[in-house]
Amino acid sequence: MKKVKAIEFLKDGTPSDAIERALASRKNPEESLSIVLDTQDWIIDRAIRLPSHTELIIDDCTLKLADNVFDNIIRSAGINPDPDNPNGICLSVELVKNLKIIGLNKAVIEGADHPFTAANPKTGVSEEWVGDYFGWRTVGILLSNVSHYKIAGLTIQKTHCWAISQDTGCRYGHLHDLVFNTCVKNGDGINFRNGSSHSLVENISGTTSDDTVACTALNASLAKIASMDDSRYIWSMQTMGFPEVNSDTEEADIHDITIRNVTSTGRHHTVILLTTSPKIYNITIENVIEKAPSNRTACVNIYTGYGIGYKNGNFHNITVRNVESLGAKYAVMVNVAVKDVLFENIRQHRNDGVVHQFSGKSDESENLSIR
Repeated sequence: MKKVKAIEFLKDGTPSDAIERALASRKNPEESLSIVLDTQDWIIDRAIRLPSHTELIIDDCTLKLADNVFDNIIRSAGINPDPDNPNGICLSVELVKNLKIIGLNKAVIEGADHPFTAANPKTGVSEEWVGDYFGWRTVGILLSNVSHYKIAGLTIQKTHCWAISQDTGCRYGHLHDLVFNTCVKNGDGINFRNGSSHSLVENISGTTSDDTVACTALNASLAKIASMDDSRYIWSMQTMGFPEVNSDTEEADIHDITIRNVTSTGRHHTVILLTTSPKIYNITIENVIEKAPSNRTACVNIYTGYGIGYKNGNFHNITVRNVESLGAKYAVMVNVAVKDVLFENIRQHRNDGVVHQFSGKSDESENLSIR
């Protein structure tokens, strides 16, 4: 593997220029390249676009988005935006393989102190372009159609929306030893979207202003809601949009994911599984612990919403074990008919809290159990 330091390319131009020169220094695109950010904090004015066979190491410094920039901090290089609609649905997303984003020695990835502010395209009112209304460029680390990747050893803070999002068939990911500190609308930590599979999340901590880890498989009925005149949604949070409501394609499903050792606090939920017509299955969630009181609704929530098309059993083969709630109203929740879902060793420490709430059509479930 070729290893370079971005500081060596910082003779003329900006930090973003130096990083891009470092990326361009390999002679063969199939050659593995490791780029080290160290020595100073790196304030960038556009997203770092990582191609295949690339390792980005952030060592004892902060990688930060400059003020008044509307872009990701890092995204996979296979994402090809539409020049005529650069914030909307992309033209294509090409496969990227073998990516690593590694933090060493208390490395930090951080959003801007002053996010991009301009007139809202729908309302005309000047505001910060943060939160999911403003689409996929609000995500800190955005991966689409990436195979075999790792994100580890980082503190991620001052996000403009979700810290990490994976969509369009991301698979074989390992996300571990991450600390989140988010306070923005839609301040999720990790989000698996349509097509994500075969991944492991472990050793996650911190505070999130929304769900800490989410598996979210929605369909185009959400896009239709977003297109209504009175909707506040402007652009899609997924680079290639959503599958059709009646589509039976398995490419939109989320499956074979393990989430374990999550000790965060904050708002909404610790871990969610959310779907409409796509399926979510072969999921293991374990060791979800609130170490401090929170304002959360639930530690683990399995539910449908944000669109239509759910069929009984779209959630199946799911195990949730070792959950401890200190502040959430419910330790675990289900609002829909599921198949082969087991909750085991669920504890509620809040005096007025409830261990579980099975509501909606959950009574139509096939083999939903708690013990």
